[in-house]
Amino acid sequence: MLSFLNQFKHGQEMRESKDEILVGELVRAMARLKSPAIGFVANSGAQMVRFKPLGDPILHSIVIIVDRKTGGSMIQQAVIGSKATIQVQAEVKNYLSDPDDLVAMYRTDLANIFKMPMLGDVKLDHQMNSVFATKRVMIDIDDYILKGEESIGRMTQLITAIVGELKQKLTQYKKS
Repeated sequence: MLSFLNQFKHGQEMRESKDEILVGELVRAMARLKSPAIGFVANSGAQMVRFKPLGDPILHSIVIIVDRKTGGSMIQQAVIGSKATIQVQAEVKNYLSDPDDLVAMYRTDLANIFKMPMLGDVKLDHQMNSVFATKRVMIDIDDYILKGEESIGRMTQLITAIVGELKQKLTQYKKS
């Protein structure tokens, strides 16, 4: 009987810790992409990790936020599965700004009014010395964890595709 209860408790802990495992896989994938983690923030709702792309002439930093949506209980796990949103935000930093940048900031803000990052759009946020591009995707956590090299391969492909798309949108804003 004790063995049965321990198995149940272990299963519950695994369901509750899948988002932490996912964050670990993200950190591993980003390290393979030569972007080490430089900051972590965790709370009960989401985990945020900041990465520094080494040797990248365009990107200054990448922030990835994992927000687990489902799978907290055994019933949710069985019906819906383990879903999470991954929000990726890439930043271009320019240390000098000129008056034309202020005009570009307002144009970017106006263009963002109808963009929905959750629907696959890339949203741009132009601030004084930085331009941020953000995209959100919803994933099934089970596809990206606990499968060894298969998991890390999928995670690397996902992150490479999203960061590539964000970088493409931000390239025009990088000043020499």
